[in-house]
Amino acid sequence: MSGWLALDSDGVERPFSFTIRAFTTRIFSLGAPRYFRGTARLGDHQCPCEGELRIRLSGPHYWLHFRHPELGELYAEGQKQYGQGGWIQSLITCPLTVYQADRPVGKARVAYRDSMLAFPFKALRLVDERHAYQDAAS
Repeated sequence: MSGWLALDSDGVERPFSFTIRAFTTRIFSLGAPRYFRGTARLGDHQCPCEGELRIRLSGPHYWLHFRHPELGELYAEGQKQYGQGGWIQSLITCPLTVYQADRPVGKARVAYRDSMLAFPFKALRLVDERHAYQDAAS
């Protein structure tokens, strides 16, 4: 997922993206939390991140936490809203609110940029629990 992140203090849209590996032992339970680890990139900085993905009928909900070397601890949370902004756009786009110490400090918008046709083949894998986060930042 990639897009931008803007802090309320300056309004500058910085390049923002994250790559994650989510895992659950309850694969057929849609609402089950899928914890993840990965990498968040904000501007020129790459940081390990962790968070949770929950698949909801109204749209997937994400939260992620990472420590930026200049901005400190950041937490982003949001949910895709199916049908808002056009059907296809709503399938791939996720608005996020950015927090610092439980206080909203900005906004972000990310979207899935790879082929939607390739999504099931690239994004979904069955793996042994011991290898769930292999090659993911921790």
